[in-house]
Amino acid sequence: MDSRDKMMLSLKQNSNLKILGRILFSVLGAVLIVVFFESFKIEPNEQTICHPQGLECATTSSDLDLPKVDTNAIIKLVTQKKQEQTKDVFFRSLVGKKLWGIDISKYQRNINWSLMVRRNKPDFVFVKVSEGTTILDPLYKTHKRNLEKHNILHGGYHFMSFTSSGRSQAYRFIKHAGLKKGNMVPVLDVEYTSRHLPNKGKVISEIKSFCTVIEQYYGVKPIIYTHPHLYARYLKGNFDNYPLWLCDYKNTPRYKWDIWQHTAKARLHGYHGRVDKNVMKSDKNTLGKLVMF
Repeated sequence: MDSRDKMMLSLKQNSNLKILGRILFSVLGAVLIVVFFESFKIEPNEQTICHPQGLECATTSSDLDLPKVDTNAIIKLVTQKKQEQTKDVFFRSLVGKKLWGIDISKYQRNINWSLMVRRNKPDFVFVKVSEGTTILDPLYKTHKRNLEKHNILHGGYHFMSFTSSGRSQAYRFIKHAGLKKGNMVPVLDVEYTSRHLPNKGKVISEIKSFCTVIEQYYGVKPIIYTHPHLYARYLKGNFDNYPLWLCDYKNTPRYKWDIWQHTAKARLHGYHGRVDKNVMKSDKNTLGKLVMF
């Protein structure tokens, strides 16, 4: 190999070394860049918390128990808000109006509800559900179906017997009434039977037993229906915080009433016969006691 060939070989080797050097430099540069950015990497597993007092900062793990979204609680809150809105709209539609209604049982057969609604729609209707622990009104479910069909505010009442416990009567009423939110508050009908009642202590005790079960189940105080004389003799002073439905066909009741049954001889389009007719106070406070929401 002459001197010229040696020189060419040396140049080629130098060129190869330069290329190799550039490659190594590029690789090293890439490694250094990765290391550089890794040193600034934000680790999701750690977070810095600074306390206002003294401004002391501490690094803690993000594995801390973060607050969880309670979907059920949110749904419940939205539902409650919707119910309150519905309640307000409903009450506004009734407040200040002269509200009237009827109470019916198996004796009011063949009611033409379409005609009654068209000509003289009641604002509310109470239907007999039960009596004592042995009697169920055979037309209750039929009446209730028609009231629901025609969108009439309604509720159910129980006729009190003092031959069985108030507690057992309340459970029987609940079982068959099928009342729910949007219905009128349950009614306990307390009347003289054969012009006499047990002693006052027993009357009060059994009524309280009935009312306690109703309150526990529905979350409302039942309406008590009675006559002024019976109220004065047996109930006054013991049930003053319960909604009161008084029956008086001669005079405006002297006691503070929420519903007043003023006649048993009303005539209405849609029914051939006479029926009990009532008026109901329409202030918001009273409505809140008489309708379940």
